[in-house]
Amino acid sequence: MWLCLGTIALAAWVYLAANQDFFQALCRAMPISFAARDIALVFSMWLAMGLAMMLPSATPMIDTYLDIAEAARAKSIAVVPAAILVAGYGTIWLVFAVAMSLVQITAAAWLQLPDPRLAGAALVLAGLYQFTPLKHACLTKCRAPMPYFLRRWSDRPHKVLLMGLEQGALCLGCCWALMALGLVAGFMNLAWMAAVGAVAMLEKMLPDPRALIYGCGIGLVGAGGLIIAFG
Repeated sequence: MWLCLGTIALAAWVYLAANQDFFQALCRAMPISFAARDIALVFSMWLAMGLAMMLPSATPMIDTYLDIAEAARAKSIAVVPAAILVAGYGTIWLVFAVAMSLVQITAAAWLQLPDPRLAGAALVLAGLYQFTPLKHACLTKCRAPMPYFLRRWSDRPHKVLLMGLEQGALCLGCCWALMALGLVAGFMNLAWMAAVGAVAMLEKMLPDPRALIYGCGIGLVGAGGLIIAFG
């Protein structure tokens, strides 16, 4: 399973790298319509972004499930394959990709405005979200998957799928604001995607991620404020 997940994440990064110039042009200059080709291209970009950035950050959660599953099998307890859990997690990012694609296509003209204050405002909003109770509530649960799985453990596939959906929703609650910056021209690049992916992983793995969370928030608000003031 780890080989499969690694292959998916790597394929997503390769796809994004191979189409980086085209996607930047698509998001910044080229007209976007409801034509099937445009919809497919924008959707593929958002889905690849979600898989590339969020699958690596899900490894602690998946590893926890596998640890419990191993102990359950040792006691002859039935275990649902972890692939069902991952499918639920991935479904959240599939839905997110659909939603972001629709937003980008319907609001393309507004999002492509040359006014730098739009990018500044987006940075400020993303930075402020780092301080919200929702962000911290989602992250707290993401960082402690063991109690969650022990409370919700089941040998029924639909319940394990639901656990994956819930874990994906918690992950989305942590990172959606940073990822949504990809809607704004100038943030659709591999460097930004890699930074968001690294932050998402470190927030879940550092013993105390508060310095990282608040530091990112202050940095984003400050950068956005400067763009608004001097842009």
